[in-house]
Amino acid sequence: MTSDSMNRFEQEHLKGWWETTRYYLLADMGSLPGAAAVAEDGWSPPQTDSHGGRKRFIAGVRGRLLRPIKRGGADDPLRELESAFQHQIAFIARHPDVPRRLLLWLAQDGDPGLQRRVRMLIGYYATRLAQIIARAEQQGLIRTDIKPHAAAISLVGVIQKLVLEAHATPQRGESFLRKAAEAFALYLAALAVPSK
Repeated sequence: MTSDSMNRFEQEHLKGWWETTRYYLLADMGSLPGAAAVAEDGWSPPQTDSHGGRKRFIAGVRGRLLRPIKRGGADDPLRELESAFQHQIAFIARHPDVPRRLLLWLAQDGDPGLQRRVRMLIGYYATRLAQIIARAEQQGLIRTDIKPHAAAISLVGVIQKLVLEAHATPQRGESFLRKAAEAFALYLAALAVPSK
């Protein structure tokens, strides 16, 4: 994944990641391996006209975001982190209004309970990412001066920035995926163990 001599994200890996993500986002869902088990395309966010609808919406999003992180591969925490990021990007590409709606509720809604639920969702997600990053630190895969929770919050910030940029630019598709791949490569480079 990284080159020991230069501590840079290898272009081959980056290209492979981008191609895999494009394949999963643009392919016919029925032709994908495990599509029946995932059934991602069949999910539609609940109506949010009522307070109860908003609670169900947040609960559904929480399940969609956290479920894949629970399954992660403990063998390679950096691959697990990459997989979690890919899943998040795929979710955003399939359901672009979901993260925007959550950020809108967090910033503008007058319902403190709803804002608390959105903050809790972001907090749960960041905690799961921090656990993965802590395992990477224990295995010596990232710098020892990295604070896992701060690194997780930074990754959440990268994702939020991508959401806001995608909202500002109506043309999504490959441009969005390319920006996401580049952002993750920079993020991993910042965590990398310096070469000796």
